[in-house]
Amino acid sequence: MSEPIRVLLVEDDPDWIEGIKWVIEKTEDIILLGSVSTKADAMHLMRHVEVDVVLLDIMLHNKADGLDAIQDMLEMKPGIHVIMLSSMDDEQMVWESFVMGACNYIMKSSQYKDIPVAIREAHNNQAGIHASAAVIVRNQFQRIRKEKISRLLTNQERKILSYVYLGKKTAEIKDLLTIEEHTVENYITSINKKFKTNRRKDAALAAKKLGLLDEFIP
Repeated sequence: MSEPIRVLLVEDDPDWIEGIKWVIEKTEDIILLGSVSTKADAMHLMRHVEVDVVLLDIMLHNKADGLDAIQDMLEMKPGIHVIMLSSMDDEQMVWESFVMGACNYIMKSSQYKDIPVAIREAHNNQAGIHASAAVIVRNQFQRIRKEKISRLLTNQERKILSYVYLGKKTAEIKDLLTIEEHTVENYITSINKKFKTNRRKDAALAAKKLGLLDEFIP
């Protein structure tokens, strides 16, 4: 039989402490090493015992100590897995938790029965993200993607592609933007490189599909 998963709980909410203790006691493959309510106590305990998974409340005594603790814990014990517990659904807080190194984030509006599953997934290096945070993480990825796409073209490049999309030729675009023909061609060459296309029309279609021309083409 394999060794049980060793869990440290860092939590200051009495109800959640009791709830997590209760649900872990019902498992055979997980043991709760202890429960502490401060980052300092957690770091002290981790120096003296082997921990596999940390259940870490993001707010400890009304301070965001949990967020600060993630990196310190991972530096001390690179092999551990940190699961955040929180009553807050703030998108930035959730995202920062994952950026700092947390492997999961569970809202306290969820049920205690979800905790053992999350612990096992973390211990087995499985990429499960709890449903209570998954939508937020997906929204953040979409936001980052949109920001990256928005920076793909300069304003002048968007104008040029808008005219290309509308069927304008180089000479017409030159007159409309009051720039030289070779400048238009240089822009087109740069745009094709960015989109990995061979024809300006293909680049214009790709930009329109991404919403990059919406400012100029309703």
